[in-house]
Amino acid sequence: MRRIAALLLILLLPLASAATSVHIEWDVGQPIDTERRYIEHFPSSTVTCPDCMATTDDDIVVQWWRYSDQTGSTWPDDDANLRAGNMGVELNESRSILNGNNSEQRQHLIDVEGTFSIRSDLEEQYYLFADLTVAPLVDLRNDVIMQFLFVEENSEDNHGRELSYLVRDLSSEAGFYRTAGNVSNVNVTVSYEHLFAAGVDLSEERYGWKVLIVVMGAEADSIDPPGAIAVYETSVPTSSENVGLLDYLPPLAFLAVALVILFTVVRSSFNQEHGLPEVRARWKDGKDPAIVIEVDAKRRDVAIQGCEATEPWSMRGGVKRSTIDSGSRLTFDVRFKKWHREPLVLRLKMEVDTLGGWTQNIRLPLRNKSERSVEDEHD
Repeated sequence: MRRIAALLLILLLPLASAATSVHIEWDVGQPIDTERRYIEHFPSSTVTCPDCMATTDDDIVVQWWRYSDQTGSTWPDDDANLRAGNMGVELNESRSILNGNNSEQRQHLIDVEGTFSIRSDLEEQYYLFADLTVAPLVDLRNDVIMQFLFVEENSEDNHGRELSYLVRDLSSEAGFYRTAGNVSNVNVTVSYEHLFAAGVDLSEERYGWKVLIVVMGAEADSIDPPGAIAVYETSVPTSSENVGLLDYLPPLAFLAVALVILFTVVRSSFNQEHGLPEVRARWKDGKDPAIVIEVDAKRRDVAIQGCEATEPWSMRGGVKRSTIDSGSRLTFDVRFKKWHREPLVLRLKMEVDTLGGWTQNIRLPLRNKSERSVEDEHD
């Protein structure tokens, strides 16, 4: 009976999936040709940029605003001050950054494919989701980072100031492999709360937005500062383009509950029938890099075989081989030599009784500095 119930719920999955209300979806598309310049402007508090370089229609241009605290502007400035600090731009200075590192030449060293979508699981609360594959064309240095920029084409603050191509939000938490030809699957969610705090409310206005992917880095043997090694520019389609808004289905709250029930039943059935363990991980409190891993053995015994960390992370010591009886739990710590800027990716190797070997990939976002109470370290 449980199998029949699970099968019926799976057959209802297309209807339930439609109810999650994917409003707009579009392709990342082709990379911006390296002949086109990527230019970042840092205007002054008067919204002018006297020391900025001249641009053409062929340039990819964004502007960073840094003076909300000083002027009472509703434009966000946290990301702008972070980017300016990384590039050494003084607060009262107007300046342009060319191709991420002031280089006249820009390379394309990493391919990105996939889709963006604007989604809404709750009424009037829209967020950005990216479903991507990332493939370096050459070996890259450890400091490579993928930036997602949410840009407003024409913006006006509460005082009537106007800026074109204003960066409203910067997210850069995607982790991927840095070796040539090693393809990574990357899913990125920029939450409604995160966007709303940056002044992006897609329930009121869905026109005039761009999403950029800008990968900053360099080849593994390069001594140059990190620059833009891949740029993708996309415009968020309006509701009349491509897919349009979904018609109203049964009440969204009911469908959200149905999805939760579906997920719970299917996962419970899978775990109970196949006996795979549940694995959870979290950062351990303290300034030294360490995580706590919990393994719950279900209907079958589980043998812990080992653990490996993906570069640049390196474990301090190993993981003791041990066996977890069915219905029992094992908790153990994994420690690392030092902190890194990249998210942690760990592979926990196990042997499940009668089912054979199984590897659980564990990915944890980097804890912020206030939680770590230490500065980030570099290789």
